[in-house]
Amino acid sequence: MRHKNLFNTVIVTGIFASVIFSKSCANTSTPPEGGPKDTIPPVIVEVVPANNALFHPRDIKHSQVSFEFDEYVALNNPGANIFLSPPQSKPPTAKIKGKRVIVSFAEPLDSNKTYSLSLGEAIKDNNEGNPFAPYTHSFSTGDHIDSLFVSGNIVEASSMLPMPNITVLFHTDPSDSAIFKVRPKAAAKSDLWGYFTVRNLPADTVYRVFAIEDLNNNNLYDPDQERVAFLDTLVIPSSIMRDSIPELIPVNMKDTAACLSRPAQLFLSMFKEVSQRQFLRAKERVSRRQMYLKFAAPYPQIDSLIIDGIPEEKIIKEYNFYRDSITIWINEQGGVHDTLRMRLTYMRTDDSLNILVPVTDTIRMIRPKGKMVENRFGDMVEEVDTLAAYKVDAAPENIDQNGIIITFESPMIVTPFDSITIMAKNTREQVTPAPFTVEQDTADIKKYVLRLQEKLVPGFEYTLRIPDSVFMDIDGIYCDSLVQKISLPQDDKLSSLTVEAKNVNEKYMVELVDEKRTTVYRTYQIDSAAVLEFPYLKAGKYSLRITEDKNGNGQVDTGSLLDRKQPEKVMMFKVNSSLGNDAYIMDIPERTELIQTIDIGEMFK
Repeated sequence: MRHKNLFNTVIVTGIFASVIFSKSCANTSTPPEGGPKDTIPPVIVEVVPANNALFHPRDIKHSQVSFEFDEYVALNNPGANIFLSPPQSKPPTAKIKGKRVIVSFAEPLDSNKTYSLSLGEAIKDNNEGNPFAPYTHSFSTGDHIDSLFVSGNIVEASSMLPMPNITVLFHTDPSDSAIFKVRPKAAAKSDLWGYFTVRNLPADTVYRVFAIEDLNNNNLYDPDQERVAFLDTLVIPSSIMRDSIPELIPVNMKDTAACLSRPAQLFLSMFKEVSQRQFLRAKERVSRRQMYLKFAAPYPQIDSLIIDGIPEEKIIKEYNFYRDSITIWINEQGGVHDTLRMRLTYMRTDDSLNILVPVTDTIRMIRPKGKMVENRFGDMVEEVDTLAAYKVDAAPENIDQNGIIITFESPMIVTPFDSITIMAKNTREQVTPAPFTVEQDTADIKKYVLRLQEKLVPGFEYTLRIPDSVFMDIDGIYCDSLVQKISLPQDDKLSSLTVEAKNVNEKYMVELVDEKRTTVYRTYQIDSAAVLEFPYLKAGKYSLRITEDKNGNGQVDTGSLLDRKQPEKVMMFKVNSSLGNDAYIMDIPERTELIQTIDIGEMFK
């Protein structure tokens, strides 16, 4: 595989060199009518000043850089894609003049400074939109070119997927506040594969390295809006820039092999920090008896929450895991006013002192207007629900692990679960009761889980019956009846995966996810060696995601920049390192019983 990647690199190098220095390429901007579709990207004919030029003018009027192409081109979001390192207060601007793209700067350049100007994904041809491969141009306002570089990869912490268009910051200021207040001494943008190279770095310089989402393109970190990553160690660049090395060769972003073969010196894991400032971020009256509060930081210190006219014992509060979101329900059968006044006393961050101080907010909660319908007299009136809504989740492929999940739309005040029956019918058509237990979800008071006391049997058919008008919600509305057939999957084409987890010395979450890592099929929490079963799998592509869950809370805990705390470590199980981009993917065929042994301690050492 290494020989193949090297071969691809050589080809890319040759092609790029030939097109960069060619002065007589054919104009492809107007292909012959009826001819083949133009699939060739634009080619640079000339750059003024030339690459690595010295004594580049510093003033705004004369410091422009001109890129001439062999055909007419179009700009693709130049404000976000064209990037100057070291960055200025505002990003460069670009305009098209004939077949040239002229890049201008927001302010005068610094003296005796080496700059790198990246075009990123900003250039495409004017006809078919063929993208010009990311290209970086270097020049100096002094008498020499700084020639060191550092490369790396950026991934999202919980999914381990590459993060494109992320700004990597190299700071020489060692203070913790630098990332918030000072622009970096060097920077770069990650490409579609989360890959970056910070170029033209001077020798004998020590850097602190960060990466930010930089939604406002100011090269400063905004913790309330942006994600961040940082290195635990300092970086001293030592690699010298040469045209032939793969880190610096422009690569077609659709060339998977070439993109993945690029060496990376640094690895950054990006996360969203928990806010350090506490305040009430959002509030909403969702319905007649439901309200919602959202705080900026977890675990708010709430002294009191009073709703005028509603006794405290009639208020139901539902918190999320971090208690920063609160759903409030009014368990009052009488009428509820359209406008309610809530008095909330809690500890809020004082902006001037940056400490928590007690405050009392008076909040008006106005009931939203419901859907209007025409009554029998022809008048438009608000529609009133006549049945309490709920749903039942008994997916065959997960019922043995998750149980039968019943989720009501509103909290229930009458819950006679002993009126529910589950009957089991065996292969001989014999029907017997199937005893079950009931658990209320600790995170969602509207959710209940029914678990059969005996293991479900393949081939058996189970029937869940919920009788009519026995469950009642806080609005005094009863639920409709339900009859639902339940069984384990019976498709003989299904496959299974068995994971033998060994060398387990900490708490971990082991998840089977889809190829894009967005759907979780099944999750296990383990703290010792275990055999994990993932049954009833359709033929397809899967991945195993393993999270170091040291506190055992079942969450991927985020990091903290000022505390220098990285997010909880996540690893994707590598099936075969020789498979390149597919190394983390298990392609499971039909009717297969696959066994994988994973040395988790080795993965996380």
